[in-house]
Order: sequence, then structure tokens, then C-alpha cells
Amino acid sequence: MPELPVSSRRRFLLGLAAGLPISGLGWRAAFATVPVRQIALHHRHTGEAVRTVYFADGRYLDEGLRSINRLLRDWRTDEIVEIDPQVLDIAYVLQQQLELNGPLEVLSGYRSPETNAMLRRRSRAVARNSLHMYGMAVDLRFPGVPLERAHRAALALQAGGVGYYPGAEFIHLDSGPVRSWTQLGRVQSGRDGGVPRGFASSRRAQARRNRLARLKSRLQAARR
Repeated sequence: MPELPVSSRRRFLLGLAAGLPISGLGWRAAFATVPVRQIALHHRHTGEAVRTVYFADGRYLDEGLRSINRLLRDWRTDEIVEIDPQVLDIAYVLQQQLELNGPLEVLSGYRSPETNAMLRRRSRAVARNSLHMYGMAVDLRFPGVPLERAHRAALALQAGGVGYYPGAEFIHLDSGPVRSWTQLGRVQSGRDGGVPRGFASSRRAQARRNRLARLKSRLQAARR
């Protein structure tokens, strides 16, 4: 699989130093200088691992996304959904910025409504309308990196939701609105990245439209 060119990776890391986007651009615009995106993940609960290129030649790669979607499935029900690529991009940025060669450790990716309801019965910290149910969130550990440092880097991106859970040693990342919270001491009810239902529903509808667009594109290409 193609590796990120050294010169591009160096520019990317320098531009993200101290949380600053490249040339003052937004974090998404910074990707214009990174033609290949590769991510490494290891799932704590299933033991599965993947290291794959999921973006190259100006587009997201179906094969790479499928392998990531499977690893980030609801491991309790084995249900697989399409993970929002923006979540992968956020995790990719952090993996590059923290200079991690090893995989990010996944604690939770997609959650089915049934799994989310079960977890809500166990903990008041689980949101009723968690973005995990929409494939828009992931809970990660960063092996070899102090969690506080990873938290600071995630906040500096201003790229979505960031939840800090030092007691359980993980960080929640999502592609929802820019916001943050810290789970310290007494559990705060529903603070695991849930947002108003209207927002999540609109993002899920957009994901469906994107899937249909990709399908139409593949069909058109096959007819040529």
C-alpha cells in the first residue's frame, strides 16, 4: 500500500505543530497537501487490527473504508455501517500530529440502538442520541502518548466533538459540532457526545445521499 510521502508528511506535521493548521488554513484544507491518508487501528475488544490507505488520488477508497467499517462495527451485535470519513480524517490528523507509528486503540466505534440502550442502563454518561449510533464517533486510546497531550491536540483541531475520559483512559472524537466536555469525578448525565436528534438525523440523511451518489457513479462507470 502507498505510504505518505516523507516531504508531505513533514509539511503536514510542521503545519499542525502546536495545533496550528497549515498556512493558516482550516484543518480540512490542510489535506490538500496530503495526497495519501493511511490509518492504523487496533480494536481492544475483538483483537482485530487494520492498517490501510483509505484516501488516495483525490477520493476515499472503497476497499480501505470497508476494512475500517468492519473493524469499527458494533462488536456486540456484529452490525456494520458506513463510518463517517470525517471521523477517520480527525483520527488521522491526530495520529500524524502525535507521530504514532503504531495503531490507535479503539474502544468503541459504531453502536447499534440496542447496544446504546444497554449501555445507557449501565451508565448515565451514555447519551440517548449518541453519535456512535450514526457512525460519527469513535473512542480511542493513543498508546505511548500521555492522554492529556492527545486531548490538547484534539481540542486544538477544532474539528468536532472531543470528550476527555481520563478515568477510563480514552478520548471520544466525533464529527458533530465543535464542542468539548470532560468526564471527571461525578458522572454527568448523557455526556458522551450526543447532540440534538435533528442534527444527527440530517447527517444520517446526508450519508445516505452520499452512498447513492457513489453507487450512481460506479454504475455510470460500468456502462462506459
